[in-house]
Amino acid sequence: MPRPCTICTHSERLEIDRLLLQGTSYRDIADRFGLSKTSVFRHKESHIGTDLRDVREVMVAAREEALAQIKAEELVTLEDVKAEIAVEARESIAARLEACHDYFGQLRILRERAALALETAEGAEDNKVVLQAIRELRETVRLWAEIDKTITSAPQINVLISPEWLELRGIIVTALRPHPEALEAVLAALPDESPRSG
Repeated sequence: MPRPCTICTHSERLEIDRLLLQGTSYRDIADRFGLSKTSVFRHKESHIGTDLRDVREVMVAAREEALAQIKAEELVTLEDVKAEIAVEARESIAARLEACHDYFGQLRILRERAALALETAEGAEDNKVVLQAIRELRETVRLWAEIDKTITSAPQINVLISPEWLELRGIIVTALRPHPEALEAVLAALPDESPRSG
């Protein structure tokens, strides 16, 4: 059976270990505590190294476990906060839209939301969402202009140049040729954009 370590059972073991960890020489420790230099060396190699490795392994494992638990709690908390914010935002936006008295008020709110989405996407450098937000803003602006009658999306039709009108005008002019006064009166009554030749 091996002999027990004299330093492990020494009354000043903690101080000896502290000095060894600080790098104090084996000779200085041995002289100060009445030990052999060899016993100080053996103690450091056999017991302090093992003890420190065990402590370090336990500390690393505990730290990793604590970090994992904190991350899990943060993730749950973050998801809860995001969900609450989303619900509040939906309720708040729905209430604001409902409270609007006209289309312009509703469009103003939608424009604000699209602009906020654009800023958020730009900050996250998410090009796909940036382009979607730009399309939404463009559509909001177009719709606003249509409601304000600044622009119109209805097609512009000029009946005076349509093939059907030109054919009908030709029939009318041909029918009125024997009656020059009537033909002149009809041609004078036609809008300025209408062709005059008969």
